[in-house]
Amino acid sequence: MSVVEYFRELTFPARSPATMVSLLTFYLFGMLAFTASLMGIWLAIVVAPAMFRYLVMLGQARARGIEAEPPGIEYFSLVGNLWTLFPAIPAYAVAQGWLFFTTSYGLVAGVLFGLVAAATVPAMMAVLIITRSPLQSLNPLALWTLVRECGRSYWYAPATLGLVLIVPTLLSGLPNWLQSLLGLYVVFAFYAVTGAVTRHKKLIDKVYIDDPLEPDVEKQLSELVAERTSILNHAYGFVSRGNRIGGLEHIYAWLRQDPDPDEAWSWFLQQMLEWEQDEHALFFAQVYLSRLLGLDDAVKATKVILRCRLINERFRPLAEDLPAAIDAAGRCGNADLAEALKRL
Repeated sequence: MSVVEYFRELTFPARSPATMVSLLTFYLFGMLAFTASLMGIWLAIVVAPAMFRYLVMLGQARARGIEAEPPGIEYFSLVGNLWTLFPAIPAYAVAQGWLFFTTSYGLVAGVLFGLVAAATVPAMMAVLIITRSPLQSLNPLALWTLVRECGRSYWYAPATLGLVLIVPTLLSGLPNWLQSLLGLYVVFAFYAVTGAVTRHKKLIDKVYIDDPLEPDVEKQLSELVAERTSILNHAYGFVSRGNRIGGLEHIYAWLRQDPDPDEAWSWFLQQMLEWEQDEHALFFAQVYLSRLLGLDDAVKATKVILRCRLINERFRPLAEDLPAAIDAAGRCGNADLAEALKRL
């Protein structure tokens, strides 16, 4: 990568209308979260993962020399593509490390820590962009291989990360809103540059990764999750107003038409167990358990019983399913559970 190419990537977020719109969208969401008190905490929990996902996708797009698509609604889901959230861990670690070394050992120690972080974190992000594997991003051999393959071009990425760390200090005299906007711009530029430094050797096409889902299949899956989430939210509205039967019937009606009912039953139970009042999930679990026993899936049935008994040790299957549940627990070698069910 030449100096001219580097500055083209550094200014890419400003030159790309789609990326600039995405940047401004996340900036406005962030400002709203900052000023919205308790509601802002919820908004930040939703927006932060979406932004990390978009930044990784921006890096992948620049590794191929193409535009990054604007974030879709699936970016704001906490389900799926968890590997794209990995950048949050190094970001937090660097922030905490900088604070620790600066306050404990002085500014010089903080600067040295910053230099080490600036040299290694871009390699971690580049490996993540290429392999989609957080574990590989922590593999020293993979990091060294990437730096060696990129050659001198790699060091443009640490230089840009240095800007991420330095720019807020240099802009301290500007209004807060402008500081935040320019700081976010440099973060977007960092991911664009990090992807671009791998482009001249087409590293993203050389490293083996599992075959990705076809775009239309991936889109279908994200749409399916969105539809299930909508059904679940509607059901929660019934339940929160005291109409548990109506809420569960709303879910059952969807399950009769879900294209992957086996996965859907498990998904709905898992999501319902995350509710503040998780006892409602136990009623759903009884019906799910009846289905599993009808399919003679002893392993899954036993796991559902054990999971529900962690919430309420007196959880029991429906009366007509109790003999089959005892038999399933026995076949899975869980004699204690079988004996506990016999005592119910």
